Amino acid sequence: MPKVPIAIAGIGNAASAFVQFLAYYQAEKRNEKVLGGLSVSDIEVVAAFDVTEAKVGKDLSEAIFAEPNNCPVFVDVPETGVIVQKGPVEDGVGDLLAKVVKISDKPSVDVAQVLKDTNAEILINLLPSGVKKATEVYAQAAIDAECAFVQCSTHRIASSYKWARKFKKAGLPVAGDDLQSKLGGTRIHKGLLELLDTFGARIVSTYQLDVSGGAEGLNTLDPDRRYDKRFIKTETIRRTIPYLTENDVVSGTTDFLEFMGNNRTSYFWIDAKYGINSRLKIDITIKSTDGPNAAETLIDVVRGVKLGLDRGIDGPLISVSVYGFKYAPVFVSEATASKMFSEFVEGHRLR
Repeated sequence: MPKVPIAIAGIGNAASAFVQFLAYYQAEKRNEKVLGGLSVSDIEVVAAFDVTEAKVGKDLSEAIFAEPNNCPVFVDVPETGVIVQKGPVEDGVGDLLAKVVKISDKPSVDVAQVLKDTNAEILINLLPSGVKKATEVYAQAAIDAECAFVQCSTHRIASSYKWARKFKKAGLPVAGDDLQSKLGGTRIHKGLLELLDTFGARIVSTYQLDVSGGAEGLNTLDPDRRYDKRFIKTETIRRTIPYLTENDVVSGTTDFLEFMGNNRTSYFWIDAKYGINSRLKIDITIKSTDGPNAAETLIDVVRGVKLGLDRGIDGPLISVSVYGFKYAPVFVSEATASKMFSEFVEGHRLR
């Protein structure tokens, strides 16, 4: 048995980059950053779920490169022996995504039973933003199969009182919500605001607007899903600078350009006051690649959740959540989040 057997729901660009990272470390045995005695090569995917015809029934090594995925190819991923199975459709495919993907006509499997049969210990939810019903089906399946749950999309699970209680009652850890890229727009935006605030500037207004070419970018233009993603990103910034009102800040995806591929361009604007009514304005552009940025964080999060599972922690993993997610159950600064995560990994912090 692998040390960290996991299952993935949603085989999109983030899953593609994540599986490629695992293949890279497992093949090359490169110098890895070990967390709590766990290396990246200790993680193994034992089950995978999706709903699209291009991915269901395929080996995971093939499915991660199936359209509409456009994450760059970094390494050759050998055949895994893990066949992507059809999960619950529910609200998993919005109107815009339905124009570029076809739902598989195969029957949906019993997710909880698959998790049990494959001895998965952690279920990672990588469904698109704004997917609520399908996310809750997977969350319940994780509880039924006695698996920890990692909520990477926007629907509140770890930060939901109802779901936090369910996982606590089941004696299982949960981490979330909405995965934060290692060096993504939200983390950089928060970092700049925290820096200005620390040295006495008062933020007047700010925005972060993203344009991308991945399927997630297209999905978040769907009206309902766009609201969920924008709410999470905007509230994350408002939690960073609490005196900002809803009229002072906005953050979210504004457009989808297919030719951009898995790349994202983020436009930042910050207007601040300092000194005797002096004005500081920051206007910058950041370009990044979505999949690898998300996978970097997820590799750390999975190992943190495994430590929580082995230590018998139930309910929300606070230290893992504040480190790896935009909308954790509590809010702390980026520096504090990093410190909390390190202390948790080292066993100096209970949650």
